[in-house]
Amino acid sequence: MDLLNNLGAIITMLMGCLGLFLPQKASQLTGLTAVTPAGRAEFRGTLGVTFFLLGLVPVVTQNDIAFLTVGLCWLGAAIGRVISIYLDQGNEAKNWIAVGFECAIAALLLVGLSVWP
Repeated sequence: MDLLNNLGAIITMLMGCLGLFLPQKASQLTGLTAVTPAGRAEFRGTLGVTFFLLGLVPVVTQNDIAFLTVGLCWLGAAIGRVISIYLDQGNEAKNWIAVGFECAIAALLLVGLSVWP
């Protein structure tokens, strides 16, 4: 299971690298625009370094609570997106694909953890 947990964390780090080093590509992936310096800073900071460090901590510490935290963050993103799909009339394939991706990463991070009762 450690392999799957680490894979989820590494994917989180790679998503962070995308935001940090390729904000225009991250912009295309998310459907958001990063055309101003402030917009690019948001991609590099929030979607870049934050995600990179979020994935790095469990990889370095190999701590189940760290994997749990990151997994719950991905699960929370999926839940928030589903809420948005219904409240904001966002019933589009791209949103459902993102929900699937977020749930898949959450599952990788959460499977086999010893913190479950």
